[in-house]
Amino acid sequence: MNYTRNELFSIAKRYNNLKRTYLIVNKKQAKYLPSKPSETFAMTNALAQKMWKAGVKDENTLVIGFAETATALGRLIAGHFSQAFYLTTTREEITGKCIEFKEEHSYVVEQRIAIEALSKSHSFSQVVFVDDEFTTGRTLRNLAKELLKEVPSLRNSKKFAVTIIDRTNEENKANLKELGIEIVSLLSFTDDNFEEQVKDIEITEPEKVPEVTKEIITVEHLGNIPNARLGYSCGGIDTLAQNLLERYKNQIQQANNILVLGTEEFMAVPIYFAREIEKFGKSVVCHATARSPIGVLKPDGDELIKGTSITEYPVKEGYKLVSFYQKERSTYLYSMNHYDLVFVLTDSKEIPKGAIKTLSSLMSIYKNYNTKLIQFTD
Repeated sequence: MNYTRNELFSIAKRYNNLKRTYLIVNKKQAKYLPSKPSETFAMTNALAQKMWKAGVKDENTLVIGFAETATALGRLIAGHFSQAFYLTTTREEITGKCIEFKEEHSYVVEQRIAIEALSKSHSFSQVVFVDDEFTTGRTLRNLAKELLKEVPSLRNSKKFAVTIIDRTNEENKANLKELGIEIVSLLSFTDDNFEEQVKDIEITEPEKVPEVTKEIITVEHLGNIPNARLGYSCGGIDTLAQNLLERYKNQIQQANNILVLGTEEFMAVPIYFAREIEKFGKSVVCHATARSPIGVLKPDGDELIKGTSITEYPVKEGYKLVSFYQKERSTYLYSMNHYDLVFVLTDSKEIPKGAIKTLSSLMSIYKNYNTKLIQFTD
């Protein structure tokens, strides 16, 4: 399936980020915007078809998904291999041996990747790096150089960078080829000037949500699941999603309009769960909280984008919440709505009290009184 630019993404303005003032907001990725699971999987399936045509083989493969936005995309791509080991980069603290590298344009620059499992007995014929967008490929190069240095067994592996949008120029591509990396994408273009397009758009900061005394969210603790930040052999995520559907089938049967919400890097399990709900015949969307602050279009801001090449501004509502992972950290949620039933899934082991309180407040604003928090714990 071929996609146009307008079908896949819109351009937003980052809030208070001078390193890169714009953000590509994918409409089907189930991250910043609510997305139908079937559309997320269809987009990923189309990318996988491009991957096979480009020479990627169904061999023993290491798949690496880039945090934060591509952790689910990477897992969906890994699911196309008969035998894959899945690992994500992360901005969280992790145990064991790891590599640190920079994502220089990001709101949070520091990233790391665990290599404890890779340093043991794993041997891979291929490495597939997955991100939602490559602009210069600098972050990819930063990681690849350190990874090949620390895990020499990967030097002879074939290497591919798989992405929804490729904006790298010929010089960038040549730099990646020096590391043996070939890019595969759904869309490839360099004829853009997104900085200019968002320059005059007036935005505001996402609205801060106050903590409330009354918590409307019910919490359920389930067992531990494989940790993509440390890496695991793929398999079982479909069964996990099916078990979740079976566990909550009665509530799902009584709802017509359902949201499945992930938290920051924890996006793969939510999208698989949402797909099972959709298969069950229910209307469902999925997206996630994010650490990136996106500018919210000011009231009457639609008039300001008429003179630009932007056909629509994707973020007209946004909220600032307490992160599920650190009480001092802010996280953001965009395009909230009213639903009959909301599932919030997280892998945070210790959720700050303020996180549930601010989320409760937001859900109350939208009358989402039937909200269930599923916390996967040890």
